[in-house]
Amino acid sequence: MPCSRATSASNICREKAAEFGERYAREQGLRGASVNVQPRPVSPFNWTVFVSDAEAHRFAHVNLVRQAPLPYREGDGLIARFDSVYEPLASAHWATRSRYGEGMEGALARAAWNSDAMAPYRWFADLPAYDGTSGGSACVWFVDLRFDSPGRGNPPFRYGACRDAAGSPWRLVPP
Repeated sequence: MPCSRATSASNICREKAAEFGERYAREQGLRGASVNVQPRPVSPFNWTVFVSDAEAHRFAHVNLVRQAPLPYREGDGLIARFDSVYEPLASAHWATRSRYGEGMEGALARAAWNSDAMAPYRWFADLPAYDGTSGGSACVWFVDLRFDSPGRGNPPFRYGACRDAAGSPWRLVPP
């Protein structure tokens, strides 16, 4: 039974979202990538589909039954604003977030991510992504994309690994 307006059974919709992600991974040649789907607010048909490999998360915010984009117009209200970002499968926009950043920044982020201080966050975060540095290279920040819903503002569960100087131990820092 397909995920449709007549049947919004969660497992059926989850399967359809996962199939969409698997198809994207095949089309992009992302061998070994994993697919993770997360239900999103205001409709059982709104999902974020993640296709992840060792370096990055690719994701799309989709509505499983919508045939045309749902534009938001000023004054439509909060629910409409949240709902409008979920695109039809046929016109889904894929974005990418790096797990570690690029170049020297990536090496620093990997060191921070793999530090003993980040062990509790590594255990918790299912879709961790690099979220920048602060204090020069004193702090490296990560978010768990599971909790980053469009239109919501800053994502919760943003944690950093900070140190006083290069070579000193990292410590876990909440936002």
